[in-house]
Amino acid sequence: MSKVTSPQQDEYRQAFIRHLPKRIEAVKQRIQRYQRDGWESIAMALLDDDIERLADTSSRYDLIEPSKHLRALAEMLGEHIGLESLPDPQQGERMLALMVVATASLVARSDPDPVPPPTLAPVVVAAAAPSEAVKPAAATTHIESHVYHLSDGNALALEIGQRLEADGYKVEPIETVDELSELLMGLSPQLVLVDPSCMSSVTEVGTARRDAEQRLKIPNLRIRLVAMTALDNLKSRLDARRAGVDDLLFPPFDASVVSRQLQVLLTPVAEEKLRVLIVEDDRAQALFAQGVLNNAGMLAQVEYDPMHVLDALESLHPDLVLMDLHMPDADGMELTALIREHPAFTYIPIVFLSGESDPDARFEAINSGGDDFLSKPIRPKNLIAAVQNRVRRVRALQQRKPALAALDDVTGLHRRAFVLDRINDALAASSDQRTTDGGVLFLEIDGTAALRDQFGLAAVEELLVAAARVLAAAIGEHQVAASINDNAFLILATHLDDSALDALAQRLRDQLMRHVFKVGGKAIQLRASVGICLLHFGFGDASALLNTAERTCREARIGDQGIKRYQPPKLAALDKEAALIEKLCTAIGSDSLELLYQPIVAVQGKKEAQFQSLLRMREADGRLIPAAEILPLAERARLMIDVDRWVLTHAMNVLREQLARWRSMRMFIPQAMATFTATDQSAWLKAERAAHNLPGSALVLECRLEEALLNPPALAAFASAVRGSGVRLCIGQYEHSTNASRLIDEIPLGFIKLAPKYVAANAPQTVRDELRLVIDRAHAHGIQVIGHQVEDAQSAATLWTSSIDYIQGNIVQCPTGALDFDFNAAAL
Repeated sequence: MSKVTSPQQDEYRQAFIRHLPKRIEAVKQRIQRYQRDGWESIAMALLDDDIERLADTSSRYDLIEPSKHLRALAEMLGEHIGLESLPDPQQGERMLALMVVATASLVARSDPDPVPPPTLAPVVVAAAAPSEAVKPAAATTHIESHVYHLSDGNALALEIGQRLEADGYKVEPIETVDELSELLMGLSPQLVLVDPSCMSSVTEVGTARRDAEQRLKIPNLRIRLVAMTALDNLKSRLDARRAGVDDLLFPPFDASVVSRQLQVLLTPVAEEKLRVLIVEDDRAQALFAQGVLNNAGMLAQVEYDPMHVLDALESLHPDLVLMDLHMPDADGMELTALIREHPAFTYIPIVFLSGESDPDARFEAINSGGDDFLSKPIRPKNLIAAVQNRVRRVRALQQRKPALAALDDVTGLHRRAFVLDRINDALAASSDQRTTDGGVLFLEIDGTAALRDQFGLAAVEELLVAAARVLAAAIGEHQVAASINDNAFLILATHLDDSALDALAQRLRDQLMRHVFKVGGKAIQLRASVGICLLHFGFGDASALLNTAERTCREARIGDQGIKRYQPPKLAALDKEAALIEKLCTAIGSDSLELLYQPIVAVQGKKEAQFQSLLRMREADGRLIPAAEILPLAERARLMIDVDRWVLTHAMNVLREQLARWRSMRMFIPQAMATFTATDQSAWLKAERAAHNLPGSALVLECRLEEALLNPPALAAFASAVRGSGVRLCIGQYEHSTNASRLIDEIPLGFIKLAPKYVAANAPQTVRDELRLVIDRAHAHGIQVIGHQVEDAQSAATLWTSSIDYIQGNIVQCPTGALDFDFNAAAL
């Protein structure tokens, strides 16, 4: 009689049966690989554990024949494990035969819901030489682990999976939470990875993981849950915490970095004993705490004399100090302050254990440098939990530091996110300590567009990697550098005064320009410009400093020296800027900004009405201030979201009026990355569209490529949030590069607008060829291409022959305040 009776258990059973052939096939592939590459004792033990679990689950669901064959295989492995021997090729073949029989028994079983026969690969065993087949495990041996990867199959997810599989991990791509839940009912993985595209389902994933762990009831079973979030905000962190996520990863994402982080998590590490120093003058209390902690598997040492604490710290190097508060000669607060002054123990956790009940005394204890306060008497389990949680949190932070600081394997430079974090830290330190030293260099290689035209994209990418390596070798020990885009680098140099920063910029530029590179068989030397920005000028964050350093670098390019140090505006300029910002705030509040419109016309066939919205602010004398002057002010004054929302609301008002007259229309509306990344932007947009009774298809939100590349995951998250509403995205100032191509591959765009170089009438053939590639790639993804700022007929003709979709520019019509352009009569 079947052991399974309840409807829910029967559902679990059927799900397990559907996936069991895949699990058996995975076991068979592992055996084949060990036959080919050599068996290893540690990997064999892990395989035996997986097979035992699979056999137990099969037995629980009354699958007698598969369970019998799996147990036979487990017994074979168990014998080798017990004898500390490794299977020879003939024994490996018998194991493979057992797997084939186990699969056949599934196909032949008499069940009302038969399993379709799986595709069985022929059993081909590459017989290893006896000496190879029984080789001992090397220190660097990788133990295979299973990863379930929940994603929508985007390019980043595929690359992460490929990198993990190349390193021997078994990665199972999963598209839905339902599929994941079914798989977890059978053989559980070591890790579940949730892609940014599926973060909205992280709560369901956490529930499925918890149900699987509770249902399987396997001792010490722990399925690690890792999630990647596109937005680093409180909501994302709360959602992850409530779902039970073990590790939350933040953008920008790099497949090689993510795969290495996952490998660290998947690598079993024998955790050394927690070392605790107990500082307590009461012998009974000290022995109680020591006994509790030692029985919990920790190494606890008691120091009764507070005057010998530093010596005890030097000898034990504890993970945590458990400190009494009231002791003779020196109390706990004094000792804590002394410990914190010792460089080696600045960050060691110190937890007070005392019978002190006065809240003020407790506050003083924590204020002296303590991390926590426990009250006597304390239950053993509470003491153990308090110590373990505190130490493991510190150890986890220590393990993450190398990953965060990891260098790029290819260039030798640091990751961009790491350098930006260090810049934010340096800005905070400069503000807190009122220091005046230190700065950032923005170094850009000049003329890369011409080099791409001459040598091709692939050759220039190799050249830029070589240039990055030259910079990596040239920077000093106390400097960090990262590639900020295809041809620009960011260098943070702290503790250098103004003249030393100038000298560093000159040295790096000279070394790069003197170096002889080989490209396409030719020897070439590069040109470079450097912008220097000092930390103490009061920048709010790394983004603001980066923008200023980039502008300074552009100014350096047109100077004689190629190097320029940023100088803040004079007081008069600051007063003028402050006045303009005040006018901008007033204009937003009084709804007195203005929009102009420019038609975007189809090259052939289509007659749809669509306009570009262009922001303007009117001066008292009637002069219109263009967006190019308004937006930098708004950015510096942190008004971008307010400006963008004004533009969106005003554009929606206009669209509503047009649609009420039965006129179909589409509006292109520029938005800043700060607006796209606002936590409530998608919800705000949805509410505004509903209030205006406006279809999403009437809106195209535009982001400049330069901004989009600063945070692609955030833009992808916004695109995912508005998917299905009809709202489309457009990337402006698009220019071909590796990172730009990745945007097209990963983000569901509706349009791209070309960079000026593609619409130039006298563009060289290499640029025209690149334009053709850009258009073909966009069209392959269903993205329409717009020629932007087209001013003459020759440029329009060039774009027309390149199969472009739309043209915008003064050749069509100059921007006006009216929406009366006749698209039916437009002819290009």
